[in-house]
Amino acid sequence: MGRVCREVHEWIEEQIEQPIEAWEERQEERCREEECNWWQLCLNVLFCWLALTIVKVIRIVLVTVGKWVIRINCEFVSFVVDVAAFLVGLALSIPILGGIFRTVLNFLMEVVWRAGSVFDLASGLLGLRIRKKMYFGLVIAAHDGIPITTQAAIQPQIDAAIEHYNRLCNINLIFTGTCNTSIPPPGDPFTYVCNAEGFFRDWWIDGSFYQLASDTCKFEDGWKRVVGYGAEIIVFVVDDVLPDPSDGCGMTFSVNYILTEAGTADNIIAHEIGHACWLYHHTGDTNNLMSPNVLSVPQTLTNWQVSVIRSSRHCVYV
Repeated sequence: MGRVCREVHEWIEEQIEQPIEAWEERQEERCREEECNWWQLCLNVLFCWLALTIVKVIRIVLVTVGKWVIRINCEFVSFVVDVAAFLVGLALSIPILGGIFRTVLNFLMEVVWRAGSVFDLASGLLGLRIRKKMYFGLVIAAHDGIPITTQAAIQPQIDAAIEHYNRLCNINLIFTGTCNTSIPPPGDPFTYVCNAEGFFRDWWIDGSFYQLASDTCKFEDGWKRVVGYGAEIIVFVVDDVLPDPSDGCGMTFSVNYILTEAGTADNIIAHEIGHACWLYHHTGDTNNLMSPNVLSVPQTLTNWQVSVIRSSRHCVYV
């Protein structure tokens, strides 16, 4: 939740404080150039500086001080909420029962937020697409202390995902950074089976790893993963996605993470984010981003696909 506090802080600075400071600069320049009107006893100059001083005092007292009061209180509340969400995450990491409850919770949250986004779905189909945003971050596991890969190796996929969602969906896809988790992965090599077996393995030790790694690496996003709204999509890098020739995987609504391999097609992360937003494979058009044939060149989405993504629980306005 700390991310929300920073965004509120930045909004106050950009939308309130900076415009006032810009006005102050213009007013100060005007006051310096103001000629004294002797018949007004130079009160015109005095009032010019007086207005500037009053606005500066108001800005310092209400805006500058106020934004920090809001930030400090928000950070305190967010820490309490994030700790509570972390404890919930620990319960959800329990094999079998935690895994089943995690799947049910994600499904219910997807249904709830889909229902609340019906207007977004309809307006998207009509071509009305106000700017929205989604978050995604990278988690890299290690074998014997040696990371599977580096962010640099995945950067082409990161850049391609940001470009596709900006161009096709008017979505600001925000990359939150990379975390090298110290939690041991459930195997060496670290593999993920992208079928029904993988779905049910998420209820066992494998799912515990993904939950614990998410809770520790993305601590401040924990409450969003619990309530669903604006939950960050977490990209785990694995040694191999099975069965071959799969290079990535996304289990749609059931989890908050997707999988990719290093050194694969540039559009894999963008493709798997589509699965996380409840899109399925689109056959018959290899230029479509959701085609099973994932490429490394700009691809497209249909109007329906864009609308489905924009009405996902991961895609929000604030």
